Amino acid sequence: MRDNIPRELAVRYAKYCDDKEFDNMAGIMVDDVEMGAENFQTNTLEDFKGVLQLLHDYSATMHMVGNQFGEWNGDTWQGETYCLASHIKEVDGVERNWELAIRYQDTISLVDGEYKYTRRFLNVVWEADRPLKS
Repeated sequence: MRDNIPRELAVRYAKYCDDKEFDNMAGIMVDDVEMGAENFQTNTLEDFKGVLQLLHDYSATMHMVGNQFGEWNGDTWQGETYCLASHIKEVDGVERNWELAIRYQDTISLVDGEYKYTRRFLNVVWEADRPLKS
């Protein structure tokens, strides 16, 4: 059912980030995908995969997909996806969690028979950097 497509793409995106399987993004994004945030903007999938390399700096990440709101206009969905993203890294001998609350602004379109992201911008609502309990 088409209504499940935005959720499926968001969950696959989170999994590919957490598993560091960036080449799999080609299955959910067009080659000329527009990706951006306050501190970066890319206009190709290859460039975005380069940005994702920063996730290798973390021993673990977990992107939890939450609320989604949007609507279809023909074969294009525009909406918003909430995400709580945790990034674990050791700093000065202490495991820390850099957590981001994100509201993605998404555009998904039918391209060559498949629904894929054509545009995705992330707005960070808040972030926190905390030590993990041992």
